[in-house]
Amino acid sequence: MYKLNFLFLLFASLFINSCGNGQAENETEETTEEISEEATENVVEGESNSNVMNPRTFGGEKNENQNFIDNMLPAADKANSDMLGCYVGDFGKNMINITLYKAENGKAEGYSVCAGNFRKIKGTYEKAPDGHYEFLMEEPGDDKYDGTFDFTLNTADNLITGSWIPFKKEGNSSKNYSLKKRKYKYDPTVGKYPQASQRELTDEDVNNLLEEELAEMRNEIYARHGYSFKNKDWRYHFEDKDWYMPMGVDIRDKLTDVEAINIELIYEYESYFEEYYDDYGR
Repeated sequence: MYKLNFLFLLFASLFINSCGNGQAENETEETTEEISEEATENVVEGESNSNVMNPRTFGGEKNENQNFIDNMLPAADKANSDMLGCYVGDFGKNMINITLYKAENGKAEGYSVCAGNFRKIKGTYEKAPDGHYEFLMEEPGDDKYDGTFDFTLNTADNLITGSWIPFKKEGNSSKNYSLKKRKYKYDPTVGKYPQASQRELTDEDVNNLLEEELAEMRNEIYARHGYSFKNKDWRYHFEDKDWYMPMGVDIRDKLTDVEAINIELIYEYESYFEEYYDDYGR
């Protein structure tokens, strides 16, 4: 195994807090497309003399929006209600997850996860004559990309259909959507490189992979945990997989011991590949 002391570039991630902005295609890309924001943040200097990443602890405190998701998701998952849960599907060019965690006495609360963005939503609902439920829910309104979700919930088919209308028309476009109720379950067997979540990788597993293959293997680990990518290329790549479901914006503490170790190894080879491309691998 190559023992490497390497420097990681720090680059700024563009955090656009509205799902509406992510919903509006989120065309801004990071300077290094192969590195997800989540993985980039997860590099720390270890206690030894060598530089070591710790994917689960670097980057400061856990994202407060993810704390909110982790607190509210169990209510949506376990509640004895046909209305509550996660509804997932296409939203423009992106995939959105609208999670309803409270619906009582005509008032509803939830949140959306889309294109690496998180937004709370709150509003009202009423039962229609056909037995369906009509919801009108709004984002907070403190972001220029916020808007209103107007949808019908068919509990028999576990389906939400409706529209999203931006509060501010400039730079935004309305969207229609049809979202199916889904239940997320972490599955280490899915993907092109499931071994990265199942066992500790060896040098032989990665030393002949191309740089883009290494990046896919590493980002796939985050995707299995439902990480919602801001990076457009990786977002489109994983949203095309039937097993993928955007669940959160900071999944660092959900990585297993095996996955954390493997991310460190993959990063070493990615860094080595960049530095010694002409002599490396194939």
